[in-house]
Amino acid sequence: MNSTFLFQLLSAAEGELASVPVPLGFDSWTTFWMVIFISVLNAVLMTFVSYKFFQALQLSGYRIRGYFSWLKESKFSDWGRLIILSFLSTAALLITNVLLEDFIIFKIMTYLGLVFYAIFTICYIVNVFNVEKKSPLKYTKRMRRMLGVFAVLVAAITMLLLMLSVISIPYFTHGIIGLTPMLVPILVLVAFFITWPFETLHNKKFVSRAKKKLEGDEFANLIKIGITGSYGKTSVKNILMTILSEKFKVVSSPYSYNTPLGLSKTILEDLKPSTEVLIAEMGARYLGDIKELSELVSPSIGLLTGLGNQHLGTFKTKENLTKTKFELADYVWANGGKMYFSGDCEAILAALEAKDHKGEFGLSGGNNGDVKALNVAYDKTGSKFTLATDVGKIDCKTSLLGVHNISNILLAASVALGLGLTLEEIKSGIEKLVPVAHRLALVPASSSLTVIDDAYNGSVEGAKAGLDVLSMFEGKKFVVTPGLVELGGEQFNSNFEFGIEMAKVVDYCIVTGITNYDAISSGLEFGGFDKSHILRAGSVSQAVELVGTLSHPGDVCLFENDLPDNYI
Repeated sequence: MNSTFLFQLLSAAEGELASVPVPLGFDSWTTFWMVIFISVLNAVLMTFVSYKFFQALQLSGYRIRGYFSWLKESKFSDWGRLIILSFLSTAALLITNVLLEDFIIFKIMTYLGLVFYAIFTICYIVNVFNVEKKSPLKYTKRMRRMLGVFAVLVAAITMLLLMLSVISIPYFTHGIIGLTPMLVPILVLVAFFITWPFETLHNKKFVSRAKKKLEGDEFANLIKIGITGSYGKTSVKNILMTILSEKFKVVSSPYSYNTPLGLSKTILEDLKPSTEVLIAEMGARYLGDIKELSELVSPSIGLLTGLGNQHLGTFKTKENLTKTKFELADYVWANGGKMYFSGDCEAILAALEAKDHKGEFGLSGGNNGDVKALNVAYDKTGSKFTLATDVGKIDCKTSLLGVHNISNILLAASVALGLGLTLEEIKSGIEKLVPVAHRLALVPASSSLTVIDDAYNGSVEGAKAGLDVLSMFEGKKFVVTPGLVELGGEQFNSNFEFGIEMAKVVDYCIVTGITNYDAISSGLEFGGFDKSHILRAGSVSQAVELVGTLSHPGDVCLFENDLPDNYI
């Protein structure tokens, strides 16, 4: 009796469900919900697959030109791997469907191909996440918004493709999902453009809040200093902050926070009514970048550390690079402020000679500098020198490595003198200087190998300074480097010359990655370097293993430059 009643109940329920219209293109509600499930699952998988592409976009400063430059520099290799993933997945899905489609009683088995697709995709994801990352993707609020939009796009496109395959393509049911990985690079861009209006408005409001805070009455007497240059910005910023802290309460942008959002964050979170000096590092990759930062901070004092080929890939010409860096000087001079330049940089001296208008400025170092270093002596423990100024001389010592850091100290000392610090206060600040992490810093090693970490120096000048420091050490000398990037048409030649310079100093060169291997190895061989001592590693960890195998106690290894992940 009970079983009969249950059968009647189930039959009635089935009749009621059958009377509900099934969405277009589906033969049952089961198929519809299965498609929804597959679409959501595919969106999750593709979000992980997209990691490298979103990382490249973020490392490019959310610049489309930078994103396409990465694709070009990498020779579309990551996209190529996704195309292979799509081909293998689609083939597996198609073969499975063809073999099982006629077995209606086992129609659920047609989903077996999705298992192969999931396995192939997960293998790809594991490989991506197992690769050593120097600059991992930062899951900022902006990035999380883009990832959310990306996931919705993938789910919607997956569902649309599955609907079309159910309606129009025999034996290809579910197989079409295998095409979605190759769409990832494009969908990343679509997600960027969808979120761009909101992000632009949000960023403008954020920067506007910072600017409004700076313009408040409580900061009317705040001394605002801007620092820019092709190299040495972060080092000079930290040196200047240490020296000025002998007299003032100083706030500076941390790390390499040198963008409008980075500086705005510093202003909104770190600037207090008691702050007397704000030091803002200003970075640029395109014309107008420094002008935008100058208008945000409104500096009355500016420093230009040097002009080189860094980011020439985005500036295109040296004239554009020089013009952009001098946007700080143009702003400071237009508002009655004073600029400070490194007299050790020939490119700066030439640019100053070429400018029609010159506001008030000071030079440090060089033959005509207002502040100079005399009796310089440096070794692997630091430097000693006599600081010579118009108001007197004083002997100084520092633990910073390299003659280039003397130039950085002189530039900072010039500003300190202009702000009224005494020679004794400047000397005290110089003695408190410590190496900045990843900028020619000696680091502890588990073995007796001496390690010099210069990972954050990516300029031609920084590479030469690193080799100068390396030359002061005894033992076999190793260099681990991916080479120099973002140098535009000068990149091959600069890395070729880097190889020639290394040949004069090092015993082993280990090149990580593939971007600059040919240029560096050619330069090394041209310089008479032993070809068998030119080694190649897929990652820094592999390079470390090679150094450990070849080195002995007392040897020294320089890690020069740290190529961003979008150039590996």
